[in-house]
Amino acid sequence: MTRTPIVLSALALIVAVVAAVGAFQDKPAPGLDAAAVAAMIDEKVAGLEKETAGDDAAQTPAEQTSTLDAETIGPVVRDYMIANPDILEEMLAALETKRQEDEVSARSEALTANRDAIFNSPNSPVVNNPTGDVTLVEFFDYNCGYCKRMLPAMMDLMKTDPNLRVVFKEWPVLSEGSGEAARIALGVLKVAPEKYLDFHVDLMAQPGGGDGIGQKEALAVVEKLGLDKDAVIAASKDPAVDEQISENYKIAEALGLRGTPSYVIGDDVIPGAVSFEELESKIAKARKEACQTC
Repeated sequence: MTRTPIVLSALALIVAVVAAVGAFQDKPAPGLDAAAVAAMIDEKVAGLEKETAGDDAAQTPAEQTSTLDAETIGPVVRDYMIANPDILEEMLAALETKRQEDEVSARSEALTANRDAIFNSPNSPVVNNPTGDVTLVEFFDYNCGYCKRMLPAMMDLMKTDPNLRVVFKEWPVLSEGSGEAARIALGVLKVAPEKYLDFHVDLMAQPGGGDGIGQKEALAVVEKLGLDKDAVIAASKDPAVDEQISENYKIAEALGLRGTPSYVIGDDVIPGAVSFEELESKIAKARKEACQTC
C-alpha cells in the first residue's frame, strides 16, 4: 500500500489530533500542558505513519518527498496547538456535540427497531387506560430512590389524563432484592392483573436502597392485598417472567439507558427523573404529532 499524499495525510493528522484530545474526556489528566499534548500527538502521528506505511519502491522520489513525515510535521502541529490552546476547547466542544448527536441518532434507530416490544409487549404491565391514545413507558427499579420520588408525578399524570396508557418495564438493576421484587410483581400481574397497580404503588412507596426491598417486602404487599401468596410465588417462577425481564434489559441497552427511572413517550427517550411538567409536555407533544386532523 502506498503512502497518503501530504494533503490527505495532513487531514488525517487533524483527525488523529482530535481523537487524541478526545481521549482526555475518557481519561482525565491533571492538565493539558505541553508535555501531555506532545505525547498524545507523537503517539497519534506514529500510529498514522505505521498505518500509511507501504512499499516505497512503488513511489516516485517526488511522492516520497511529499509524504507525511512525523519528525517534521509532528513538531509543527504540536507547537501550533500549544500556541493556540483555544483550539483544544473548540475540539472538545465539537466532539461532545458529535457524541450527543450520535447518541440521539442511535436511540432513534433503537426506538424504531424495538417499538413493538417497548409499547406492546404482552407480558408488560399496562395500567390506567389500556386503549389510551398516548403511551408512557417507565423503566424502573423498586429500590430506586429517584423512581420513588417520581411516583407522585406518575400518579398525578394518570389521574389527570384519562387517555394516558402507561406501560411499566421491570428493570431491576440495583440489587438482587430488586430482581426478587420484580419477579413477584410480574407474578401478581399473572395471578391478578387488576391488582398490579395497587401492588406497584404500595411497594414503590416503601423505603428502598440497597436490598431494602426484596421478596419478603413484596410478598408482604401480596398478603396485604389479599392475594394468594403461593399462587403468586408459583407464577413468579414462570420462565416467561425471566424472559420479560431479560427483554427489558435488552431494550434498555439498545436505547442506551444508563439508569432508572427512564421514560419513552412517542418518539422521545427521556433518561433520568424529570418533572411532572416535562412529562406532561412530552405527552402533549406525542398526542399532537399522532393527530392526523389537527
